[in-house]
Amino acid sequence: MGLGLVDCHCHLSAPDFDSDLHDVLEKAKKANIMALVAVAEHAGEFEKIIELSERYSGFILPCLGVHPVQGLSPEDQRSVTLKDLDVALPIIEKYKDQLLAVGEVGLDFSPRFSGTNEQKEEQRQVLIRQIQLAKRLNLPLNVHSRSAGRPTISLLHEQAETCETITFDFYLLRNRFTCTRTNKTDTE
Repeated sequence: MGLGLVDCHCHLSAPDFDSDLHDVLEKAKKANIMALVAVAEHAGEFEKIIELSERYSGFILPCLGVHPVQGLSPEDQRSVTLKDLDVALPIIEKYKDQLLAVGEVGLDFSPRFSGTNEQKEEQRQVLIRQIQLAKRLNLPLNVHSRSAGRPTISLLHEQAETCETITFDFYLLRNRFTCTRTNKTDTE
């Protein structure tokens, strides 16, 4: 097997790809792309991502998660709420054995989306619950951060301290990802 590239974060379920997805995928393969990690932003696109991963098995790898910014159009975008996550969790559970990772998750403290401390705290709580889900499912996270780099890293570090799994490394082997984990020990 030759070397190739992996797009570790793409939004193939976006309507922008509805008319030419097959052509986009063929061009990616010709450019030596070996896999595409398809991430979600909201529960409304989970089924489409799973369908794509089944149709293009081994090439499109699914991630389901709730993004810190919700809304289908730019005009109605807003900060994520725990209600958004509550809608998503049963669907993530349904497909847990098919997932490469939980994502796209994270924090977005852009003033347009999270102008209040309450909105920022709710984003943190949504992320914490998704980190806990990823830990329980033994899956890595695909993380988003905008205007919240330090708080995101700090929260991830804080949550990593609470479990054995602290880092994940991906290896592409015969078009399949395997995940290895590094365990925290008392000597570290």
